[in-house]
Amino acid sequence: MDYAAYGTSDDNLGAIEHQLFAVPSVNLALGREDSGAGKQGPDDLDAAAFRHRVWNASMDGQYPTYANTGSGAQYANSPGAKQMTVWFDLMSDTRHWELEPYFDVDGGRALALEDTEYVIYIEKPGPLELTVEKHGYEVYWINPINGEVTKGKKFSGEHFTGEAPDRSHDWVLHVVREGHLESMNKSYKFESREIVLQELESNSPKVPFTIVRPTEDFSVKLPPPFEAKITRDTRATRSMMWLWTGNVAADGQGYRVIATGPKGVMQSLSGIAKNYPATFHLRLYGMNANGKVYELDRGLQLNP
Repeated sequence: MDYAAYGTSDDNLGAIEHQLFAVPSVNLALGREDSGAGKQGPDDLDAAAFRHRVWNASMDGQYPTYANTGSGAQYANSPGAKQMTVWFDLMSDTRHWELEPYFDVDGGRALALEDTEYVIYIEKPGPLELTVEKHGYEVYWINPINGEVTKGKKFSGEHFTGEAPDRSHDWVLHVVREGHLESMNKSYKFESREIVLQELESNSPKVPFTIVRPTEDFSVKLPPPFEAKITRDTRATRSMMWLWTGNVAADGQGYRVIATGPKGVMQSLSGIAKNYPATFHLRLYGMNANGKVYELDRGLQLNP
């Protein structure tokens, strides 16, 4: 099976690349839960921080994996392991292989098989708005810490609004047409819809941002600062994800992720080229709150 493997919890990378490549995404290194064995690095986390990473990776469109800093049977019942069980039990009741990131939501992040079911992660509880296909749905609020389920009032319509049972922790909402889902699961048809990759808007006036830095040639020994700037403020650009990649095509070393986020300093470019000076291809992807991905390209000279 072809799939993309990830070793980072960076949601910019996971969410944007899921929109670019038509293969499953598996995150092999979200971090490790420290439930008593001790932390050995920055990605060793308490159960709550690890849980947040698991659910955000899922909303990126990834399958997450679990790890613990300790080894032995006593860690099989850690808080994080139990919270992964909550994740597994919910996903086992969905058509998880067809769920895709869904963006008609405000107040959370979502996956959906439109017309059938919607799974929403509310990391910071507050008012939630969700647009769905017009049907009748069952509503379930799931506590991702212990798996307790609170059944909400049955909903019928196109615009769901609500709020989690309390604001003391994160929540998962499952809005589902149970009868329709059960009927689908009796079928031998593996895919009920075709997944179509979006067409990127690239280097056009429709791109709502610009590359502020870098604008000049630079040395491979001194990675430059980078910065993107929104040029058109809209409801969609209120929340952006950013992914910066670079490559030297002539030397065939392949592209690499060199940064995420709107600004900062690029990661080391060591080994990106064999011969200098080289033509460096910089590419910036930006994904807005509606899930639309744009890209800008820039050519620069990379010096030794």
